[in-house]
Amino acid sequence: MADKTYTYSGPMSGVTLDDGREVLLHPNSTVELPEDNEYVKTLAALGYLTEAPAPAAPPEETKKKAKEVVDNAS
Repeated sequence: MADKTYTYSGPMSGVTLDDGREVLLHPNSTVELPEDNEYVKTLAALGYLTEAPAPAAPPEETKKKAKEVVDNAS
């Protein structure tokens, strides 16, 4: 089961997933849930779950500086 990151916008709730994980759902929170789970599909159909945007990749300048730090630490 692959997890996806969702934003939950329903009422406060909780669920025990098929794999035994217990998940608390709070309004306007971000949560990782298995996309192929029937309960997750139901929450999405009700409009309580929307796929969260992927984190933005760091700007090229940030990557460059991080590489310099690693190179200098060697």
